[in-house]
Amino acid sequence: MRRRGGGFTLIELMVSLAIFAVVSVIAYGGLRLLIDNRVLVESSADRLDAVQRAISMFDRDLQQAAPRSIRDPFGDQRATMLSDDLAALEWTRAGRPNPLGAVRSELQRLGYRVEDGQLIRMSWQVLDQSQDPPVREEAVLDLVEEISLRFLGEDEEWVEVWPPAGVAPQMAPLPRAVEVTLLLDDLGEIRRLVQMPPDPMAMQP
Repeated sequence: MRRRGGGFTLIELMVSLAIFAVVSVIAYGGLRLLIDNRVLVESSADRLDAVQRAISMFDRDLQQAAPRSIRDPFGDQRATMLSDDLAALEWTRAGRPNPLGAVRSELQRLGYRVEDGQLIRMSWQVLDQSQDPPVREEAVLDLVEEISLRFLGEDEEWVEVWPPAGVAPQMAPLPRAVEVTLLLDDLGEIRRLVQMPPDPMAMQP
């Protein structure tokens, strides 16, 4: 009786190659899915980190608001805090960094607005402004559709605009709290309620 040799037949080899090809395709698909999921997770984490940093910066700026009105380039009084068309919100902030120990005020005028899908932080170098005052603008968050604000007054009533109607700019106190709502293209609404520091103007009898 003639015995068969120890090698594979052509059919067995073709079947083995076909099985190997199918397994390779399945393995590559799983690896590709794993890589895509990892990239998606990292991208989401980076986005959440950027949102958190921007909101934390906004919170810190609000919590250091100082009761100091200013004069605009035309010499008119501007309230300590106000919402207008130029900036969604503008106010005077204390605690301005001074690493070189320069002789200057620790107060600074800040503002935030939304433009072209970005949340822009504005800072002025001086409080009482001359014509065309230099302003630094920094985009702190993208994919921002809009920002909306509410202000809690001393009468415990919420208003959409600050200072309240009928209050002179130089007499306008800080609100008791500010509610900030950001509408993001990818994450929807994010709302923050920030309690303001006590305003000595509002505490006077």
